[in-house]
Amino acid sequence: MRGFTLLEVLVVIAIVGILTSAVTLSMRPDSHRQLQDESYRLARVLEQGVSAAEDGDALALDWRADGYAFRRRDARGQWQAVGDAFFAARQWPDGIQASVVRAPAAAPWPLWQQGQSPWLVLRLQTAEQRVDLTLSPLGRVSLAGAAP
Repeated sequence: MRGFTLLEVLVVIAIVGILTSAVTLSMRPDSHRQLQDESYRLARVLEQGVSAAEDGDALALDWRADGYAFRRRDARGQWQAVGDAFFAARQWPDGIQASVVRAPAAAPWPLWQQGQSPWLVLRLQTAEQRVDLTLSPLGRVSLAGAAP
């Protein structure tokens, strides 16, 4: 008679179960990592936007609970969507909520006006962690609550 013993079958089932668990856990999105990535990305893009606005490009941040976009003032004074990919509109990944802690009343918020940027405090958070992103009137962006 040829075949497998019960012990051999149980060992194979255990190995397959362990491998399946490992793959499932590695494929699950890491909300902590996503929060860090999104907050650092927004900080860098915001700094570049302030720099461009300071150099004369009329840019503004259009903040929404589900994401953000940058706007550019056209010749008629209207805010239009920015065409370049760097400043493209972005949606928040699942699991990240965004809110405004401090900002001027009217949106979109011009990134450079009368020699300074607006004082913004924007919050990104997951169920376990939050990051506050602050744009100072000098155009500097800092993160509080972000892991190094």
